[in-house]
Amino acid sequence: MSAAPETLKGKVVGGIAWNVVTQVVTQVSRIALGVVLARLLTPREFGLAGMALVFTNLLALFTDLSLGAALIQRPEVTEEDRSTVFWVTVSIGVAFSAGGVAASGLVAGFYGRPAVGPLFAVLSLGFVLNALSATQTALATRDFAYRRLQIREMSSVVMGTVAGIVAAAAGLGAWAIVVQSIAVAATSAVLIWTLSSWRPRFMFSAQSLRDLGGFGSKLFASRLLAYANLNGDNLLVGRFLGSRALGVYSLAYNVMFTPMVRIGLPLQQVVFPAYSRLQNEPERLRAVWLRSKRLSAAVLAPAFLAFLVVAPDLVPVVFGQKWHQAIAVLQLLCVAGVAHSLVTLNWSVLQARGQAGVLFRLNVLNTVIIVGAFALGLHWGVAGVAGCYAAARWLLVLPDMWVTGRSVHMGPIAALRSSGVAVPLAAAAALLAFGLRAALVAEGLPAALRLVVVLAVGALAYVGLVALAAPDIVRELRGLRSSLARGGGVGPTADGPA
Repeated sequence: MSAAPETLKGKVVGGIAWNVVTQVVTQVSRIALGVVLARLLTPREFGLAGMALVFTNLLALFTDLSLGAALIQRPEVTEEDRSTVFWVTVSIGVAFSAGGVAASGLVAGFYGRPAVGPLFAVLSLGFVLNALSATQTALATRDFAYRRLQIREMSSVVMGTVAGIVAAAAGLGAWAIVVQSIAVAATSAVLIWTLSSWRPRFMFSAQSLRDLGGFGSKLFASRLLAYANLNGDNLLVGRFLGSRALGVYSLAYNVMFTPMVRIGLPLQQVVFPAYSRLQNEPERLRAVWLRSKRLSAAVLAPAFLAFLVVAPDLVPVVFGQKWHQAIAVLQLLCVAGVAHSLVTLNWSVLQARGQAGVLFRLNVLNTVIIVGAFALGLHWGVAGVAGCYAAARWLLVLPDMWVTGRSVHMGPIAALRSSGVAVPLAAAAALLAFGLRAALVAEGLPAALRLVVVLAVGALAYVGLVALAAPDIVRELRGLRSSLARGGGVGPTADGPA
């Protein structure tokens, strides 16, 4: 009985280890891209691309309808299931690519910016590219084939970065962001087909679609609401405050969101199939959930707090003085990020348990409060939107933990205490870094030097506090390092045929 848990643990740890490698490569690439684009593009150009991306991100939800997640969650899948999901997904992707091109004028009219139309039309081609890779990505995730997935992600991000930088240097303005997005989608589609041995068959099963669609439709509704939570601010800012304001907000949001996207979302990708394997064993699922949440919060919370402290130096030094309005926005969004670090991986538990209806109702609550906060914040500009979002995020922590904890028979306070042990330590290190920065400002130290010194001292303080007060986290991180040294620790079977 002990062999199965160890095998699952090895796959999860190996997946996290592969994500560490991926994050190093992709983060360097994305930082390079972000800095170059911020230097070469104006806030208005950033905002125009952001306007188009808001709608393409919305329509992208429809190209999969969460059928891929249903494949991952099911204990067993057949060839009919796989091929049915593939053909349905590709058909929807083709339809949305064509529809996106046709609707580009309507999107431009919504914002009152004709330049947005062509950007949206070209970005719509990404729907069919993403649809072509969605099913094979889901199957690789289900089979814990993290090496295959991470090689694909690293390569696509690097190719997209190169394409975006070349386009920006050529003076293409907002089109540079479009070029980068399409390059990532195209490279991802080509690589997942190259690295995966599974090929769809010419078969379709209405029964499979009904079975998978029952779970997928509820999960899709939740993802649609989650889109409103994540993109409602961009939509409202672009519509009511204009392209320049959206450019400022987007830069700050992308900097804040980086830790969550580059750490939190890949971690969810790793743990969801593992959670699904334990869906009928609540006690074991609870233990794995708390363990992964503890590690996630130990990495995410200090990252958000670090950005909050150094934002006044980070923005002008890295992106330039023209982005000074983004400083306050970034700091307020980081406050929201700390709250989010406490609930990361919660929804993965509800998905794994098959409680898509519960997840949907939780998302309704989140959407009403968060979108309402966005709308309220418009009165005070982009900083008001960020501030109201932060308040809403903290307000929702306890309800989120209560709903998820109940699924695994645990109270919300106990879950917070167990999974968020590193957050107070991160706050203490941040206070030390804040005081140090204030002293360095008084001494007249240049901003670039302050940035380096404050980050280094804050990181050392945090590591020291964790080593003293939370040695379990240190042991978990050492386990990841050992797994990484062994090449992922997953073994040959984890990267086999999908």
